[in-house]
Amino acid sequence: MKGYNELKDWQCKKNHKVWGTLTMRSLATKEELTRANKHFFNCVNRILFGNQYKRKGIQIDAFSTLQQMANGNWHLHFSTEKADEYSIEEYIRLLTQIWRNKVKGSGRYEVEEIKNKEAVITYQLHDYYKLGNDTLALS
Repeated sequence: MKGYNELKDWQCKKNHKVWGTLTMRSLATKEELTRANKHFFNCVNRILFGNQYKRKGIQIDAFSTLQQMANGNWHLHFSTEKADEYSIEEYIRLLTQIWRNKVKGSGRYEVEEIKNKEAVITYQLHDYYKLGNDTLALS
């Protein structure tokens, strides 16, 4: 797949420490999940950086991919750097609270520390590689 190795190398160079899978409660379209992803990271950035986020464009580095399940529903995988002022456990707790409480229609979630970066990136990009899908979501 053209661009896969470059995308994987680019992701490997990032300082992402946390990754997760987020789903919606009801059958969500790709567009709805893309909006939920954007809203989720807007909330994260607002909490971390306050008005500096909008005024100066300061934001946490994150990478999201969308994936369609067999039942037709969509979910997303994301990886992100850890905010300096939080421990891994505190940051994971913050991310899960934002997903549960700030995103309308949010469903199941699994957020954890990255233990094997290459495995996470390979998993995140497997639809892109195998199916040639453009499932990258910008936050």
